[in-house]
Amino acid sequence: MFWKVPTLLVLLILLWPTHSQGDPSEPSNFDECIIDAMRGVSSDVAARAIIDSCRNLFPESKSEAAPQVAPAAAPLATAAPLDTTSARSLTADELARLSAKAKVFGSTYRVTINNDNPDLTLTEVTIAVWDDNDRGVSRKEYSEAVQIAPLTTAMVKYTVIYRGDGTGWNWGVVAARGVE
Repeated sequence: MFWKVPTLLVLLILLWPTHSQGDPSEPSNFDECIIDAMRGVSSDVAARAIIDSCRNLFPESKSEAAPQVAPAAAPLATAAPLDTTSARSLTADELARLSAKAKVFGSTYRVTINNDNPDLTLTEVTIAVWDDNDRGVSRKEYSEAVQIAPLTTAMVKYTVIYRGDGTGWNWGVVAARGVE
């Protein structure tokens, strides 16, 4: 008699599609949870509560706690051991050949930068973060030393101190230096 209840419960869970397969619109990991939940958040208290809630939903495993190696498609950019004395600022055309995407986690911006310049190794990349409603006053720039070879992609980590209200923030690559 007692074995029937657990067996029926397991069968019900496996056969019920919305429970066994999960909702595709729900976040599948901690990062997605943070990104989805932070939209429109305007206070530090709410942001901390969201981070705690997402961490409860997606506890940090031992593999996440250990230092991670970035995926092969976007290796972590490292400080450039090359001779940067000949580094120069990129021209507008060269800067336009850079594309970037960011994953934002609180004050950490992990920016994946694609260097489509055929003969230029990036040695420094500068991003700016600002509030669209008050761009002049709120704009802050952050630079990191990198080594991103021509026609490759790498991830650069920035620590950003942003004090906006969280509703109109924006970011972008605004400058870079490199060597040929």
